[in-house]
Amino acid sequence: MKNPDRRKFLYGAGGSMMALPWLETVAAAGATNKLKEPSLRFASFYSPMGFVRDHFFPKQDSQDFLSMPTLSPLKKVGDKVTLITGLSRVNVRGVDVHNQCSSCYLSSADPHGPLKSVYPMDRTLDHLIADKVSHRTPIRSLELNCNTFKDLKESIYLDNISWYGPEHVATSIKDPRHVYQILFKTGKSDKDITDLILQDASNFKKSLNHHDKDKLDEYFTSVREVERQIEKLNSYYKIHKKADVQEPDESPMTRGEYIRLMGRFLVLAFQGDLTHVATFMLAPERWGTPQLYHELNFTKSHHGLTHAQGQDRVKKMLVQVDRFYVELFAEVLEQLDAIKEGEGTLLDHSMITLGSGLGDGEHHTMNELPIIVAGSANGRIKTGCILRCPENTPLANLWLSQAQLMGTDLKRFADSTGPLKGFLK
Repeated sequence: MKNPDRRKFLYGAGGSMMALPWLETVAAAGATNKLKEPSLRFASFYSPMGFVRDHFFPKQDSQDFLSMPTLSPLKKVGDKVTLITGLSRVNVRGVDVHNQCSSCYLSSADPHGPLKSVYPMDRTLDHLIADKVSHRTPIRSLELNCNTFKDLKESIYLDNISWYGPEHVATSIKDPRHVYQILFKTGKSDKDITDLILQDASNFKKSLNHHDKDKLDEYFTSVREVERQIEKLNSYYKIHKKADVQEPDESPMTRGEYIRLMGRFLVLAFQGDLTHVATFMLAPERWGTPQLYHELNFTKSHHGLTHAQGQDRVKKMLVQVDRFYVELFAEVLEQLDAIKEGEGTLLDHSMITLGSGLGDGEHHTMNELPIIVAGSANGRIKTGCILRCPENTPLANLWLSQAQLMGTDLKRFADSTGPLKGFLK
């Protein structure tokens, strides 16, 4: 009997059953099957305003990071997690620190060189990776954001970590219903309509200045990308079954339920090979409006808490927020690790980072950044340990290593001095 090009397996979660694609296998005649190396998935989770340091980082002589109050929720997958210390970023003086924390977190701009924007922004790591691997999946990349605020009083720099280039944001998706529609709904492409719009646009494009022409080109490039995504999804679902997951409705959700649902969609996207690149903001940077933390039974401004953490009562609440986000991150990792794929799990075949653009939210420092990497990238990354880097090692060294693991040919990234030493086995 011939081996199928793709095999399907049933995976049960929350009482539902899903039929989704598994790995391609290569059979040796008369011998046991040998699995092709699974495609590597990349995701970057962002938590704003750093973490309370003495609840996150263990003492210098300790390797037991899972005993720290904030990191203890990772115990179930602790052997597949690496805590990295000593990483830092450059704080470009004279511009808002929080804006550059989030918008430049994954940036490929050298903060020491001439800047193309007020902040050291450029095409971010996720899109440099997607440039290389997006041919493998229907969806080029997925940008998720768990910001429930409606006031929109803050800038886009605080609310997005994914950028196509300087000042060209890859707008993140905040509505779970929209995420569902992107992942599982297909339909007729509006290509004919877009062609008419393009034809009409050409009539006035000559009168635009250089900046507006670039913006128009960016817009239609995005439209064409949506078209290609619809067409690729239509083709994909002709031969693959969709996940049996219910479309979200408008019922109110707690903060935890909301983030869990968005995390579940990320898992489904990776599991179904719908995309191999994703970013995930657990919350926006700085935002002064108080946030209702239903599960923690209080409404507070996360930013405000960081600046009053000298008070024991406030620090206790801030540690609760930190742990809350790590718990939700851990649930995503556990779901990935429960999905068998080839000779390992989906987590084994992924590289999932949780971090923040600030090392200390109270003093706005960018040294000793809190960074966790989960998954071994198909067995290449050292896990279950602390990687202690020399003080002020550029965060860009980690991003360069991850870019290279994902198959890019980058030799340098931002202010990197080389791949991160000790990161790989």
